[in-house]
Amino acid sequence: MALKRLLAYTLRYKRNLVLASIFSMISAVAGVFAPLVAKQAVDLVVSFRFEEVVLYAGLFVFLSIVRGVLSFIQSVESRKLAEYISFDLRVELYRKLQDLSLIYLYRKGVGKLVARATGDIERIKGFFGFTLSGFMGGLVLVIFSVGSMLSIDPLLAVVSLSVLAPLPFLIKRFAGKVRFYFRNAREEYAKMTTVLRETLVSMVPIRAVGAVEYMAGKFAGFNSEYADSMISIGRIRALAWPTFGFFTNLAVLLVFWYGGLKVIGGELSIGDVVAFTMYVSMISWPITSIGILTVIAERARVAASRVFEVLDEKEDVEEDPNASPLKVEQGEVIFDNVWFSYNEEKWVLKGLNLRIKPGEFIAITGAPGSGKSTLAMLLIRLADPQKGRILINGQDIRKVTVESLRRQVTLVHQDIYLFPDTIRNNIAYAKPDASMEEIVKVAKLAGIHDFIAELPKGYDTLIGERGITISGGQRQRLALARALLIDPKIVVLDDTTSEIDAETERAIYDALTKHLRGKTLIVITQRPATMALADRVVILEDGKVVKEIRKGEAVVEGVF
Repeated sequence: MALKRLLAYTLRYKRNLVLASIFSMISAVAGVFAPLVAKQAVDLVVSFRFEEVVLYAGLFVFLSIVRGVLSFIQSVESRKLAEYISFDLRVELYRKLQDLSLIYLYRKGVGKLVARATGDIERIKGFFGFTLSGFMGGLVLVIFSVGSMLSIDPLLAVVSLSVLAPLPFLIKRFAGKVRFYFRNAREEYAKMTTVLRETLVSMVPIRAVGAVEYMAGKFAGFNSEYADSMISIGRIRALAWPTFGFFTNLAVLLVFWYGGLKVIGGELSIGDVVAFTMYVSMISWPITSIGILTVIAERARVAASRVFEVLDEKEDVEEDPNASPLKVEQGEVIFDNVWFSYNEEKWVLKGLNLRIKPGEFIAITGAPGSGKSTLAMLLIRLADPQKGRILINGQDIRKVTVESLRRQVTLVHQDIYLFPDTIRNNIAYAKPDASMEEIVKVAKLAGIHDFIAELPKGYDTLIGERGITISGGQRQRLALARALLIDPKIVVLDDTTSEIDAETERAIYDALTKHLRGKTLIVITQRPATMALADRVVILEDGKVVKEIRKGEAVVEGVF
């Protein structure tokens, strides 16, 4: 079923499919005539009719050139088709992953999903490349070549083909073992790269606790298993190709022996034996490829099943067909009896009710696991509550378009990701056409402009992956500047200023409250200094609002 569905992708590129198929078959037919031309040339040489040999020699060269040109065109069209199909699958998979819920992504794991977007699609591409570039033309070549061999001498054809008959089964057996070791190698390679990634992004804590040797040993262990699997693959391949050559040479030897006897008996000419030898050499690989195709097709089927499993996954956050753009004039937010669970077993939010007034600066706090970050995640529909509803300006966020929701409501998450690009591009990635004036303005609001201005290259300074070359506080301020650039009506900061000193934090919030005047600011925090700046502090416990403190009503430091 998966292969049938996969083959439907070829119909998107009928031109490439037709061209690849036609040129593959014509090239194969041209190849079939070459041994017949060689046969005539050899028989003329044996008969000392040298003046006629030139014509056949020229024809042989012409056929070789024609076949080469046709094979080139066929290879190019086959490659185009394979690349176009894999391109479509990658794009569809990427877009699907963007739409799937965080719960699904966390459950599946990043490593497995990356493998499906890379390794599995490469296997699918290999299937199309092999089938169209070699197998189809090879199949035509075998059919016509066997027909020619039977027309020359049926018995000699049966004898030589009987020797080549076991090749598909032997190669399939070899390929099965290679597949087993490849699977092990891929698993060990994935583990090895995971350790390498963890080491590179966690170098400071690893060195700080003296775990360098432990991580090195862990990496070496996976590396050793990977190397052992690859050596086993090399050993099998080293055995497979001599085996392939042995059967081919054995068939040629039988042609020479049995064909030679018939030449002596006057039943065949020397040219017939030469033609037979060429045919045996030509069809040995296509016959072998039958065994290889079965393995490649099975690998492609499994890979396609894994890819389609993701593409067919039901989205937890689905946009209503009749959804309309979100219109936010004041920024009132209401959580109405909201229940949410990540695993449908343990509730994180339990009938949470909360009203945030338009233009209010509210701080949300609570113990770890009380549901603070979940509340923020639901507000921009990274997931939907199982019960209850969330309203913005009286509009149920399930009834508005996701794109308009995330333009009006922005979340600066505690897990900040910065790209290995310039500071300017990191700030402007949600609004690539932003002017330099806009970028500088939000950088000043986030309290990061002075730091950037002191850098030798300013906003064109490159930062490392995940912003590793700058401090945690600077990363947080860059992320804040990025969020402010799209000018949202509601801003949610999830522990965004935790690594910024109190004085800088106060300056940032003073600037924000002036800039966001009339807009709603929601800050999730554990810091009393941050709570002291808010109009109201909401305390969550066990997925519910248990207390609210208004500015001046209580000492915020005593909340916990």
